[in-house]
Amino acid sequence: MAEAMLIGVIRNIIDNLGSQSFQEIGSFFGVEDELHKIGNTVSRIDAVLEVAVERQNEGYLFKVWLEELKDVVYEVDDLFGELSAEALQRRVMAEEEEPIEKKVRLFNFFSSSNSRAFRSEMGHKIREIRKKLNAIASDDGNNFCLTEYPIVSRNVFSRMRRLTTSYVPKEMVIGREDDKTAIIELLLAPDVEENVSFISIEGVGGLGKTTLAQYQ
Repeated sequence: MAEAMLIGVIRNIIDNLGSQSFQEIGSFFGVEDELHKIGNTVSRIDAVLEVAVERQNEGYLFKVWLEELKDVVYEVDDLFGELSAEALQRRVMAEEEEPIEKKVRLFNFFSSSNSRAFRSEMGHKIREIRKKLNAIASDDGNNFCLTEYPIVSRNVFSRMRRLTTSYVPKEMVIGREDDKTAIIELLLAPDVEENVSFISIEGVGGLGKTTLAQYQ
């Protein structure tokens, strides 16, 4: 059961990385190449994990590896939540501008360069996550006796060419309208004393944080 949930989170990550919207977010924050590298590594890990689960691997080394993988996969999921939430918050702010300025702001949304601190922070987090993923990926097939089995990873770059968007259509998002409204009200309510610049969406991996952050 734990492996199935983890595979679900991993494939959600792969889907996000292969989407047009995440390409735009990655380009905007200057981390597109790093996200591509994460996608390749996660795809390899996904393939190894799938084979190990199919063979019902119950070895000690596999269980240790699985725990390490779970921790870093949830870090990736949280990172995506941060990137999506920041992008959504900036889009909401841009849409509150006057009509003419609004059009200019939205047109330049993914090409502006006014978030160096956030970019630097995200870049550092991504590099640390990549180190952990690379260590996990280098300690997979041989230890689990999978080398005699062909491992076919999900090519994130082919998905990038095929997919055009990662945003789930509104009619397919269920139970998020109230959450979306509450977040926007927190950000824009005139009677709020605090100067709220962003809202943190927290929860376990696979809960739907990224979907909510992208929901328009």
